Amino acid sequence: MDPRASFVLVGLSHRTAPVAVRERYVVRHCDLQSTVTALRGLPDVQECFVLSTCNRTEVLAVGTKGVDLVASLQAQLFRNLEARHVYTYADVQALIHFFRVASGLDSLVLGESEVLAQIKHGMEASAAAGALGPALRPLLQQALHVGKRVRAETALGRGTLSVARVGIDVAARVFGSFERVNALVVGAGETGILVARHLRERGVGCLSFATRRPERAQDAARELGAEIAGLDRLRELVLRADLIVACVEADAPPLEVQHFDRRALARRDRPMVVLDLSVPRAVAAQVASLSPNLIVSDLDDLQRAVHENERGRARAVDGTSEILVAEIHKFLTLRTYSAFTPAIADLRRRFEQVRETTLDAISGTRTDPKEVQIAHELTKRLLDVALDQMKAGARSVRSEETLEVEYQRFLQSLSTERAPGCGPETP
Repeated sequence: MDPRASFVLVGLSHRTAPVAVRERYVVRHCDLQSTVTALRGLPDVQECFVLSTCNRTEVLAVGTKGVDLVASLQAQLFRNLEARHVYTYADVQALIHFFRVASGLDSLVLGESEVLAQIKHGMEASAAAGALGPALRPLLQQALHVGKRVRAETALGRGTLSVARVGIDVAARVFGSFERVNALVVGAGETGILVARHLRERGVGCLSFATRRPERAQDAARELGAEIAGLDRLRELVLRADLIVACVEADAPPLEVQHFDRRALARRDRPMVVLDLSVPRAVAAQVASLSPNLIVSDLDDLQRAVHENERGRARAVDGTSEILVAEIHKFLTLRTYSAFTPAIADLRRRFEQVRETTLDAISGTRTDPKEVQIAHELTKRLLDVALDQMKAGARSVRSEETLEVEYQRFLQSLSTERAPGCGPETP
């Protein structure tokens, strides 16, 4: 690992950009590896990792040319994006941000745990692209550890919300009980199945999936007692639905105006609710204006509901600061100490040379086994003392007190990053 290399992070999220912007820069799961490969090919990018979810797209890279590296990453992944929508962090600030992301502290829904699986998926893509090395791999592994620790040791892990659950809570405000609700879930990936499970828990009357590949979701449909059909039957399924939840990756919106019947909407005795949990959005913009009986909400609209839920969860972040600061200090200490590895190997070799030379000078051709044993033990103890001093030096590079000040400064800076129209601030 190049000791001059530093961490650089460039991204956008629900804090800095509305969904209309985020959807233009999302990296689909199937494109992650090729995107990482392209980024890895940029000058000075030694290692890189991409995290892309419905609420953020960001790249974490290792290189030696700070400002130039940020510019090249931004030009490759966020071309033509307004500066107000982008955040950039380096070194300690990059660590603070990414550990907060892994802990669910920077999520649209405070404490959600889906991001850990998304980080793992990103790691697999980076590894396949040959872009993980001695700097990023341990960082990402420790981020996963931090995320699990925060949820296990603080109130953040109790009653964790998710975008899927918040969406169902919003729908409940319209329907009250779900017993007479005919629900259609468009997409049968992880989020779609999670939505369907929440609906079953709420006692939904009828449940259907519409998906591009119905054969891949047969097990989930059986488990949840749901009908399953291809996207070619969308109009039929939409016509009889009361609630539609779209959670699908698509280049173009699969739900368009022609899938809805204006006259049927006008005759309804209660609204039809359409929740678009997709990025890019899965519901065409014109759908929202079809009828007063049609309520369409996307992820930006859900932010208000998320904010209301989080008012009662503000205390959940108590204790997270101490954990994150301690883990960042641990990572920096280990990273600094690992940079000493060549020096440690050289020191051990020189200690052994001096020991053997000294033994030869003292004993000559007559070697006393007890003297050899004492010499080996003395060498080991002296080497341990030297290594302890090196470890102490690594720990003192940045004290936990200094990191705590940097962490609090980072939190204060978050309020200045928000772009207009991105919804309320989250805790």
